[in-house]
Amino acid sequence: MSLLATLQQQCADRLQSDPLFAHVPVLTERIADIESEIARALGPLNEQGGKTGLVAILLTPTANVNFENVFGPFFDDIKIVVRLIENVPVNQDPNTGTNVAAADAAEKVCSLLHHFQPDSANGPITAQKPSIALGNDPKHLSYDCHFKASGGLTTIPPQVATPAIRASSGAYTITCATVGAAIFHTLDGSNPMPRNGSLYTAPFTPATGQTLNVRAFLAGYLTSQLASIGT
Repeated sequence: MSLLATLQQQCADRLQSDPLFAHVPVLTERIADIESEIARALGPLNEQGGKTGLVAILLTPTANVNFENVFGPFFDDIKIVVRLIENVPVNQDPNTGTNVAAADAAEKVCSLLHHFQPDSANGPITAQKPSIALGNDPKHLSYDCHFKASGGLTTIPPQVATPAIRASSGAYTITCATVGAAIFHTLDGSNPMPRNGSLYTAPFTPATGQTLNVRAFLAGYLTSQLASIGT
């Protein structure tokens, strides 16, 4: 199971273990029959005699990468949303409803997941602003609970050393103190990257009047600072 799917399931298990959710299904959005499961949870009493009217859904997590120059894969700032949907008339039935209001369930979700430490994350989950937001479901009352988790780097990775440029008799030699780093350069004033720069392999002699820009790259490291010199 992927990191995001594992994190999603562990959050669902955390909610489902609380007595408040004894009669409130906790679903993960990735299950194939999610629509029918939601309809069953919000609809009339099913043939098994279970309580209905409220459902909690762990939406599929989304992730951002804060350090785009570091080769992955890794994720950081994973956003987790728990959606509570209530069919109010059904849920308030004293005989068949869950007797748990969506707003109360949202508060419980926040108390259970805020600072919860799942195995699949590198840090505790924290509630985000707005922690509880009114949803826009046109048919039912709904609330979204917002959280963030760290699924990748817990500290800022090291950075490749800034390349050193040395000119001698018109030839330019470029070195980098970080062992194994790949050095890329450009002569058109652009920021050197592997996709648009030239890989440095040996001293070379550029035309005069140009700007030599140089950066170095290494997997697992932040890209070096830019080194620049006029030719």
